[in-house]
Amino acid sequence: MATVAQRGGAKLNTERRFFATMALVISAATFIGFAPSYYLAPMFAARPLSMLLHVHGVVFTAWILLYVAQTGLISASRADIHRIVGPVAVVLAIAMVPLGIAAAIVTKQVAAAHHMPPQGPPLVFPLGAILTFAVLVGAGFVRRKQSAWHKRLMLLGTAAILTTPLARITRFTHIGLAPAFGGMILTDVLLAALAIYDIRTRGKLHPATIWGGGFFLATQALRVALNAMPAWQAFAKGLTG
Repeated sequence: MATVAQRGGAKLNTERRFFATMALVISAATFIGFAPSYYLAPMFAARPLSMLLHVHGVVFTAWILLYVAQTGLISASRADIHRIVGPVAVVLAIAMVPLGIAAAIVTKQVAAAHHMPPQGPPLVFPLGAILTFAVLVGAGFVRRKQSAWHKRLMLLGTAAILTTPLARITRFTHIGLAPAFGGMILTDVLLAALAIYDIRTRGKLHPATIWGGGFFLATQALRVALNAMPAWQAFAKGLTG
């Protein structure tokens, strides 16, 4: 009995370390990707941002910090506080969706109005990312009483919105990939890490990884396909000018 309990405790500790580490990786990627244009903007002489983009930046950052805090609470065996804070996460997630859509469109509109080169990946990529976030995080909230489902869906949903900061990292590190594709491929590394974790600890993929990861990859393929369609290009141009 003691051996079984020890194994269960070791497995739980491994799980907590994995998800806490992933949260820290996500926060680091967010900071690095947005440092030149937002977090360390004065050091890089970045252009001033509109109020909308500032609000988006604050809410986006709050989500990332809350995700780190929530995984930290679970690691510290404070699921009680984790549940109390949960409604705050719901409010932030709901706010993220319209703000993310508006920020993506306005960024392109500003660039077009000032005859500047297009800013960031084509519109379909950030829009697809925020909608993927909405579906996966929404599913995570629905499955909040099923811990294994909840934590995987929340991880994948949060990873989805890393497309933009990782695209920026791709651009300024010159790794030889188009930023839009680099951003998606780097988010796929997080999905791969989750899959490897599942196989090493469970011997197979968890259903949440299969369904959530499948949706994650399918939306990436859809973004690539839409971006190549003249009808979508015309629609995006109509939105952004």
